[in-house]
Amino acid sequence: MDPKPINSTIRNFKGLEYDISDPKFEGLSKRAIKRLLRDEQWDANKEERKSTLREKVRVRRLEKRRQMREGIIERPPTKKKLAYLSEMTNVGLIVDCGFSDLMTEKEHLSYVKQLGYTYGKNRIAPKAMKLALTSFDDTLKDLLDRKLPTWQQWKENTVSVHSESYMDLYDKDSLVYLSADSDNVIEKLEEGKNYIIGGIVDKNRYKNLCQDKAVKQGIQTARLPIGNYLQMASRKVLTVNQVCEIMLKWLELHDWQQAFMDTIPGRKLKDVKLIENESPREEEEEEEEEGSQKAP
Repeated sequence: MDPKPINSTIRNFKGLEYDISDPKFEGLSKRAIKRLLRDEQWDANKEERKSTLREKVRVRRLEKRRQMREGIIERPPTKKKLAYLSEMTNVGLIVDCGFSDLMTEKEHLSYVKQLGYTYGKNRIAPKAMKLALTSFDDTLKDLLDRKLPTWQQWKENTVSVHSESYMDLYDKDSLVYLSADSDNVIEKLEEGKNYIIGGIVDKNRYKNLCQDKAVKQGIQTARLPIGNYLQMASRKVLTVNQVCEIMLKWLELHDWQQAFMDTIPGRKLKDVKLIENESPREEEEEEEEEGSQKAP
């Protein structure tokens, strides 16, 4: 390869040649340019990563089946058995379905999928919540009938569906509306409390929607303590089912950081840094050790 002229605008970043005079780099620092190129490389290799991941999953699945056939590992319990073993807590989870008029058709379809995932995860969770859908209207019913007809087989002891608002169904003092805009941070999920999730897919189009609604109704608001455990580059929007899964994980483990790490998709954790916090388990272990050292 011929040497580049001294005044060449061609640069090299991890094997990728680029022209520094490209208008998209104008005004950017060297660090910002590298970040941009890194993101472009990540996007360019997206399909290759997907293909590699699919192959790894396929090989892993085949190996797992072989080990189960040969009795090396036990077969995992079926969803039916997991549902039978699930223990119902006295923590309520309400999905506020009163936002149908604010969503597009595409957003409605995504929302229906999220409701299906939410029901499925709660049904087989070791520590399940009392799940309820409120302000359930004909628009949502028609969508579920068309896109998720199995919803009619949902067990009544696992979920309750109401056309009424939660304000007409629950003691107001038991309600806590979950909102990322709240100043209150949840430390633990309390027995007897009913936590409300705003049932809407809006890509941050409606600012403070749930917070303002709760304040107007005189309901306590709170947010999950994600900022206490994970340092994220930007605000991350969590889906209805992701919030549900995080709560279910906490009920099982009593460890917020682990609940977040187990639930939030890997693509959203790409730029996340862990904040060093002792988990409740570690604190309990330290207290036990201190107690044993003091004992005669």
